[in-house]
Amino acid sequence: MAQPEYWNHNAAYYPWVERHLRGRRRILDVGCGNGALAAVLEAPERRILGIDPFPACIEAAKNRELGEDISFENCTLEELEAPAGSLDAVVFAASLHHMDPERALGKAVSLLKPGGVLLAVGLAKPSSPGDHVLEALRVLPSALLTRLHRERSSEELGVPVSYDLPPMGEVRRLARTLLPGARLRQALHYRYLLRWVKPEE
Repeated sequence: MAQPEYWNHNAAYYPWVERHLRGRRRILDVGCGNGALAAVLEAPERRILGIDPFPACIEAAKNRELGEDISFENCTLEELEAPAGSLDAVVFAASLHHMDPERALGKAVSLLKPGGVLLAVGLAKPSSPGDHVLEALRVLPSALLTRLHRERSSEELGVPVSYDLPPMGEVRRLARTLLPGARLRQALHYRYLLRWVKPEE
């Protein structure tokens, strides 16, 4: 795995994404932004497609010097034309809250091969007493790591952001309903980590 060119609360979880993509060849990066994650994931055996609805992001991603097996397309996940069951992995890196999560997850599931993996580094607001306790506990370590790593925020990098976050309870409901057996946990930097493997037929 290549080192990220900068650190922020999303890039902090690129190693987690990489770890769960080992052996996966055809990868879709949904909401790819400026292509930073695709650059980190680049490997000889992988074909990566990054999609984003913002033209400026796609332009920035295409300006990277990446191999011919990495491409970028200016479209939404709903607009993407790809055969069902054609992908080994679909990744949402801080992008799922920018779209209708139920429709986005449904489309992602349809695109995955049996045995394919869905990964999400997501944002959500607390919705239970336990969520609020956890939110308070992660403020200090997140602030310290942000200062230590000299964070470059998405806003600073010109990547659109949204703070219209779903409740964590809704994230749990969607995981139970659409991704039975998914592993979902809350992490530092106000993120949750979701991993689901599509059952073999």
